[in-house]
This record gives sequence, C-alpha cells and structure tokens, in this order.
Amino acid sequence: MENKSRKLHVSHLPFTGKCCRLLLQSMMGLMCYIPLQAQHLHSTAVTIRVDTTVTQEISPDFIGFGYETSAVAQAGYFSPENRELVRLYRNLSCHGLIRIGGNISDHARYEPNGVSAAHTEKQTTLINHVDLVALAGFARETGWQVMWGLNLGTGSSEQAAGEAAAVEASLGASLQCFQIGNEVDLQSNYDRKFKDFDAYHAAYISYQQAIRKKIPGVPFSGPDVAGNLGWFRSFAQQESPHIKLLTFHYYRTGAHHPKATISTLLAPDTGWDKRLDTLAQVSLKRGVPYRINEVNSFSGGGKPGVSDVFASALWCLDYMFSLASKGCNGVNMETDINQLGWISHYSPIIHDAAGHCSVRPEYYGMLAFSWAGTGQLVKTDISKGDINLSAYATKGGRDKGAMWVTVVNKDLANDGQVKIQLPSGYGKGLVFWLKAPSVSSKGPVTLGGTAVAADGSWTPGPPGKIVVKENNVQLTVPHTSAVLVRFMPAK
Repeated sequence: MENKSRKLHVSHLPFTGKCCRLLLQSMMGLMCYIPLQAQHLHSTAVTIRVDTTVTQEISPDFIGFGYETSAVAQAGYFSPENRELVRLYRNLSCHGLIRIGGNISDHARYEPNGVSAAHTEKQTTLINHVDLVALAGFARETGWQVMWGLNLGTGSSEQAAGEAAAVEASLGASLQCFQIGNEVDLQSNYDRKFKDFDAYHAAYISYQQAIRKKIPGVPFSGPDVAGNLGWFRSFAQQESPHIKLLTFHYYRTGAHHPKATISTLLAPDTGWDKRLDTLAQVSLKRGVPYRINEVNSFSGGGKPGVSDVFASALWCLDYMFSLASKGCNGVNMETDINQLGWISHYSPIIHDAAGHCSVRPEYYGMLAFSWAGTGQLVKTDISKGDINLSAYATKGGRDKGAMWVTVVNKDLANDGQVKIQLPSGYGKGLVFWLKAPSVSSKGPVTLGGTAVAADGSWTPGPPGKIVVKENNVQLTVPHTSAVLVRFMPAK
C-alpha cells in the first residue's frame, strides 16, 4: 500500500467485470426511490443517447483488489475456509485479480518453514509455505488469479528467485504474473536506491534473469509506478515484448490534504483524465494492456467521513466505468491492512478481531459495476448542462440479450431529469437503485433494495419497472445517487 509521506497523487475514475451466478428476478411491483435528503436545490434536464454500433470490450478480470503483502500472513484470511470473504469475492466476479504487493513487498521475506508474521513497513513481514498454500486455495475457490510483488527494496535477486519459485509452485494456474518492486519511481526520489530509470531498470533485469533461470517463461508486469509517466513510457519501450501488463497507481490526493473532502472526491479530475489518455496511447503503441493496479480515494489510508461513506460508492462506480471507457484493463482497489498496520478507511472489505468480514459503502460501487459493467461498453452521448452526472451503457455481458444503462449522479445539489434515447428493439426496463440515507452515510447502503448479508451473500430485491415509449425512457435520478437500468429486447 502507499506511504502518505512518499506518494504522488492524481485524480478520479470508474469500472469492472463479472460472471457469477446472480440471477436477475423479473418480479412485480414498482420500487420507488426515496430522495437521499429531504430537500434539493435544483433539477436539471439530461439527455442520454445510446449508440450500440460503437463498442469496446471490457476485460473479464477488470475487477480486482490490492493488498499489502502482510495480508497474506494473516492467519485464516486468505483461506478457502473464509466463506464470508469467498462470497464477497464471488458476488463481484468468478475471475478477478488479486494484487499482493504494496510498500510491504519491499519489506517482506519468504521463509518456507518460518513463523509467518504480519508487520508494518518498519519491520520485516515473514511469509511461509502454509501462507502460500492457503492463498492458493482461496484463489481456486474464488476463481481469481494473483499478481505477486517481489522485494526490490531490501531483498536480493537470489531471494526473489527463491520466493518466486515457491509462489509459482503453490499457485500454479492461479498465478497471473510477478512484479518486481513497488512504486519504484518514488524509490529514486526518497530512498535514493535508484538515481534514475536506467539504474532501476538494470536492477529489474537482474531480478528477472535470476527468476527466469528457475522458472523459464514466467510472466511479468510493471513498472508499478506511483505517477511517473516518463518511467512508464521507458519501461513500456524496453519491456513491452516481455510483459503481460503495464501498471500504474492512482489516488486523488493525500488523506491529510485540506482538499480530502467529499466535494473533491466527487468532482471531475481533468488532470487524471489527461494522464489516462497518455497511458492508453502508450499501451496501444506498445501492444500491452495497462492496468491501474493500486488505487483508492486518498492515500495514507483514506479519510474518515469521506473514504468510508456513501460518497465512496458513487466515486468507485463512476471511476471504474471511466477507466473502462479509456481502454483500461482493470483496477485493483486497495483493501485491508495498510503498510502502517491498520485497516484503511477506504477498504471496501474489512474484518474484525475474530476474522469475520463485512463491507463498507465502496464495496457497493464495485458490486454495481459487476452487474452493469460486463461485456461491451457502448457509446453514449450526453447533454446535461451544469450537473455532475455521468452515464454508461453496456451490452453482451452476462445477460446476453440485455443492455444496461448506468447513470451516476455525483452532484451534491442537482437532481437529474433524465431522458434515455435507446436504439430500436428494446422493450421494458428493470430498475435497480444504488442508494443510502445521504452522501455522508456509512449505512445502510443498498443495491437493488437489499444490503449484503452478514454471511457475505447478496441477492437483489424485486426491481422497479420502467416503460419504453418510442425508444425513449424518462426517470428522475436524485442528486448523490445512481441507478442501473436493464433493458430487455422487445418481443
């Protein structure tokens, strides 16, 4: 995970993928939306035009979580016996991506018969063979793969090669790739381990060669930078024939920054959008997908009252869709204990002292994306005036004949009077709201009228219904709310 004192920051986005067995229930009755606040200031007309002839694929493993390496040393956490966590993963996808790394990866060591110990970055975290077997079992049970980060900060190429061989032997087909080092661009700025990219790249090559002597052909990704576009470009130029993914990190700003507010989190981030354009261009030029493999709201563990409230769900849903619209391969939302040894405020999933897992509001943003963010993203044109509202559409996902339209109203005051103009051939729509009592509420949050149960399971309630008239649909999307509409082909 990130260190608040050594972090580059950027800005906002959304999206992800899914294939699990959550079946939609076309049930009776209209579910009315209750406004999040008793009063609102304005109502703004919005027109959304959907063009299904222009599409781009969403990666099947778009959805992911990111963990510090110390999470693997937590007894019983990554285990096929942790049924709550297994259900929470499978709610989202049956083939996502777990990233193990962060700052702790540069302060971790593998000892096959040692005593595992989860520590902060001030000490050395120990991972043993039992930990890897448990992680492998968890990965197989969920269907997710693992991206594993190796110690470039305080380790050696020989140690990394031994660890990589053990990880590969344990995970087998569940291993997606290795990464060498974490936020390597910051190591040049602060730790002075690498004075420039060339020094880092020489160290990277020495690790890669040592690992491939033990495991020929093993996949790698990188450069796992915090924000240095120059290092990203250089790594892509040098390593594109030999890597699986190009990787980059993102946080809106630091948790202790005065602008770490709900307003900032929900506001557009044009600077980050420009960086995404650059990442996409480099990815296309080099023929290697790019992924934002460490991301959340505010670095340093997030901001209480901002990162752990309903605003984070709206931000997350919009962010994931925004990433997908920029051709991104996927996202790994930072989760669980951080490099300072406590569960981050922004963590979508948390656990108590007994190990029981539960969710925070951000998880619901991921859950909404897992429903509406699969298959092909199709073109949407939006006329919206002065309102902070986004709209996305998909088709050909797990509901093969259906089309999903997602509207995220992040505006703090303006309701959206939304008109959706559809292509011909679609009949009724089923409506699922993402809502909470207010934008600053920690709960209850619901999607489709229901919350995630204590055992980690989730089943939506009866959907609302909406009539399609002459290929048009109209509905009100209140401020600080989101709605998912599933349109079925007309019979």
